[in-house]
Amino acid sequence: MGRGIDKIREYIANKHDHSRSFSDDDDIIENRLIDSLQFVEFIHYIEEISGISVDMEDLDIENFRTVSRIDRAFFSREPQNVELSR
Repeated sequence: MGRGIDKIREYIANKHDHSRSFSDDDDIIENRLIDSLQFVEFIHYIEEISGISVDMEDLDIENFRTVSRIDRAFFSREPQNVELSR
């Protein structure tokens, strides 16, 4: 995983006042690492870092559930069957 995904990890970690550990395979939404109010801002941040636009109307939430999934969808040179929209 590259430098862009490191920024995503840092972004998630900085959303909490206390040090909260998480793995790349933890569900970001289910574990409330990013809440519903932060989610749109989070997507815009991913777009900014990756240079890939996300169509909010056709958004596939599964691409944003884990750091690993975000890495495959936005930062890997060869995405592994990841659909950015439905």
